[in-house]
Amino acid sequence: MLSEDVWQVIKDHLAKEGFVCDDNVKKYIEENAEITPFNGGVFIAIGNEFDVFVVPEKRGKWNIRGEVTRFLENMAQTYDVALVRINEDNVKSLRLAKFFGFNEIERKDGVISLERKLWEKRSEH
Repeated sequence: MLSEDVWQVIKDHLAKEGFVCDDNVKKYIEENAEITPFNGGVFIAIGNEFDVFVVPEKRGKWNIRGEVTRFLENMAQTYDVALVRINEDNVKSLRLAKFFGFNEIERKDGVISLERKLWEKRSEH
């Protein structure tokens, strides 16, 4: 479940992208995405593509390195590559993604796609 403060951050973000969100969108996300909450935010993943949302009062104050590292380690159990798409104007998120080893693979319509190989291979059974 998405907390109301995190849901507001998601709605605000999507509104900037031109999307109007209602309770049906929230329900869709909750039913179809993998939601990984942390203190002050959430990772939302569909397959190997994810986004991170942080409530304003926690921005710059949360354990970013530990949370992202742990999230990517968990993703590596299933996927070989992680993917993010970031608006080209979102300098802070682009810098963060590059800090964590994401490399640009495409630019289209103001959105930059970046990927990172997840070196920890999942065990094959």
